[in-house]
Amino acid sequence: MRRGVAYLAGAGLVLLAFGVAFSTPDSDWVEGPMPARVQIGETATVGDLVGTVHDVRLAREVEADFTRLTTAGVWFVADFTVAGTTERAGVRVDVLIDGVQYPATDRSDAVLDGSTVDAGLPRTGSSLVELPADIAERPGASTAVLRISPRLDSRLDGVIEIVVDLTALDVADRVEVEAARDGLR
Repeated sequence: MRRGVAYLAGAGLVLLAFGVAFSTPDSDWVEGPMPARVQIGETATVGDLVGTVHDVRLAREVEADFTRLTTAGVWFVADFTVAGTTERAGVRVDVLIDGVQYPATDRSDAVLDGSTVDAGLPRTGSSLVELPADIAERPGASTAVLRISPRLDSRLDGVIEIVVDLTALDVADRVEVEAARDGLR
């Protein structure tokens, strides 16, 4: 009888260990960013940033501050206003599609990505992300997540996220974006 109880207790402990091992979150989840998901036009405040995304578009060509930017793919253009909350903060933009991260381009000085914003002093501008030409045909690429973060490494940091339905966006031949500027939209 004692031997049977010991076997059952041992098997129970092994099952408990498997349960703990499989229920422990992985490091991506533990160290991941803390998103504030909002809709286009809504303002989000997270950690060092407060921001509002006004519009998102797709285009084959972008004109930014008298510079024509072309791509073999398609441009994801986001217009937004952002400011620091309590201190100076950076502005980093990425688009995540089906687990793949596409960073904003640094091919133009007219964009807001890569700039710095002061606390309480908003800046308005655009960010340009180059996506592959066949993005619409890729499986799982019907939605994108636009992420605005205060640092290059957004782990354990607050970020602003907007979920965008890519199937609802038409691809324009050309769009024009204004240079990043101080002030609200």
